[in-house]
Amino acid sequence: MILLPLALMLFLMMIGLPVAFSMGITGIIGIWMIGGLDSVLGILGTSPFRSAAHYTLTTVPLFILMAGFITNANITRDVFQIAYKWFGHLPGGVAIATVFANAGFGAMCGSSTASAAAMSSVVVPEMQRLKYKDEIIAGSVAVAGTLAVLIPPSVPMIIYGTATETSVGKLLIAGIVPGIIATLIMALNVVVWVKLKPGVSPHIPPFPWSERIESLLKIFPMVVLFALVIGSIYSGLATPTESAAIGALGALLVSLGMGRLSKDGIYKAIVSTLNSTGTIFILIICATVFGYYLTMSQIPQSIVQIISSLEVNRWLIMLLLIVLYLILGCIMDQIAILMLTLPMVFPVVQTLGFDPVWFGVIVIVLVEMGLVTPPVGLNVFIVSSVGKIPLGAAFRGSAVLLISCAISMIIFLLFPEIVLWLPNRM
Repeated sequence: MILLPLALMLFLMMIGLPVAFSMGITGIIGIWMIGGLDSVLGILGTSPFRSAAHYTLTTVPLFILMAGFITNANITRDVFQIAYKWFGHLPGGVAIATVFANAGFGAMCGSSTASAAAMSSVVVPEMQRLKYKDEIIAGSVAVAGTLAVLIPPSVPMIIYGTATETSVGKLLIAGIVPGIIATLIMALNVVVWVKLKPGVSPHIPPFPWSERIESLLKIFPMVVLFALVIGSIYSGLATPTESAAIGALGALLVSLGMGRLSKDGIYKAIVSTLNSTGTIFILIICATVFGYYLTMSQIPQSIVQIISSLEVNRWLIMLLLIVLYLILGCIMDQIAILMLTLPMVFPVVQTLGFDPVWFGVIVIVLVEMGLVTPPVGLNVFIVSSVGKIPLGAAFRGSAVLLISCAISMIIFLLFPEIVLWLPNRM
């Protein structure tokens, strides 16, 4: 009887109701079944405000606003042009440039879909002009776009930290080294792809060194801004929220100083921030109500007890969790996955003795893979739509570069110290 609300939630999601409302309705019904109407009214009277008024969550709209200013200032094109001039002459050079440009833009953005959308409008026409094949165009833009949620600032990292009461500062810093490694492996994946199938990429002559060095000057202020934001978190001079405020204000001032941001651009950035923040906070509120139902039903505690009693290696359970996240990534949004699973999964992870910061990076890598896997594959749909690339070709190209994501995840699983080295020195 106590599991009926869970069955209802799955049914509501299957018929197309948004995950947030499915969780909220399920939570209310579950609380009513266990504690009665008074419990429902008491929780609804307090939890929405308490969950949304969390101090750390103010980081979310600030980083989104920072990304909005940078996007509307068209910094994306500068980032790509720099990567293009430095790496365009290599085998698959423009695709490699796209990977590095996505990593660079992700360091200023924090949203995978925003990174994919911004890069698509800049990169896809250029690669089509140079006669790159559709598969490598879509694959490089869509899959490299996922780097934005691993390299700080990262909105999903903040959501994970808030939901699990893990240090958001350590989580953001923990994404730096894995983000660099994932970027390099993805670039190497492109090289191997082009070597095995030369027809997907034309050859481009190298740019003069003078042009390469001159191109770096265009985004130097943004590099300084990123270093200031991340450096203040790492050094402890500022909290993640304070650093996000510095980043948002700095992005506005730098964009205005460069003459790149109009009144219309500021308006668009603010409206986009309100829309994204509203969506995320509705999900957080509904997930909190759902979490009360789980707590009252003792379902997470029962799962922990069952797993604790199993005489199996803890890595086998971790493997099952990885499979679970990969499956969910095929059908759900990344933040929805985190809010739905963490109340049940995180206690298990703690019981098994895994580091919460390390597990956070692993989960982020897994949910980012879901952004390019069918049937949802939001990044792939964005690239296909912007570049008028057939969806089948877009998914085939993304599948090739997903190999690099899988290799990165295996490395982080086998060598946790790679993830934890930098945050442990904060």
